[in-house]
Amino acid sequence: MTTNDKITNTRETLIKDADHLKKDAGKMIEDVQRHAYAHVDAVKDQAKDTFDLARDFVRERPFQFAAAALFLGFFIGTFRRK
Repeated sequence: MTTNDKITNTRETLIKDADHLKKDAGKMIEDVQRHAYAHVDAVKDQAKDTFDLARDFVRERPFQFAAAALFLGFFIGTFRRK
């Protein structure tokens, strides 16, 4: 085997390895995207559930909510004056 053959074989091997690395990197990026989207969807669902609970509480107990809001406003206002 001549030096040119060795260089050619090495070059072809490097090209194949680079192609494999590109494919693997693409798969990794897709996996990360799927994982991130799953987390975003979970957080969206959790936020929606929390908002729904708060909305239901306000609908079921409007006077308690108003009283709590007034108390909180008074409490914050008292400390902001100082």
